[in-house]
Amino acid sequence: MKQGIRLAIVAAFAPIAAWLATPAFAADEVPAVNPLSGDVKAINSGKSWYRGVCALCHGGRADGQGERGTGADLRKFQLGFRRYVEVVKNGRQVPGRTQAMPAWNGVLDDKTIYEIGAYLETVAIDGANWKEGLVRQ
Repeated sequence: MKQGIRLAIVAAFAPIAAWLATPAFAADEVPAVNPLSGDVKAINSGKSWYRGVCALCHGGRADGQGERGTGADLRKFQLGFRRYVEVVKNGRQVPGRTQAMPAWNGVLDDKTIYEIGAYLETVAIDGANWKEGLVRQ
């Protein structure tokens, strides 16, 4: 009897567990604008992740003055949110620079990448572009 009740409870909660395990953002559907933009909890989490993962190359102030050399100055980022996600996932080699951005796909999930982006938006300077359609060449 107890075994039957346990199975019934597990069966009843299985759809909820599956829903909770589903990623918040589909990997192939990066929005033009960060859905976590302005979300205080996401910004705080992103700041923590940034300090632990990104600051070594990009600097504590996101100014590109990290301990490992000169990374991109993320305060001036002008490629839009989708390109930011693409660069974080796939890495980037800029011609003329010896330091390359490593690929973080498989290391950082989409939610974490979006949280870091939400934080970086808060340190962006005038002229930066975190939204699509405004890319400056």
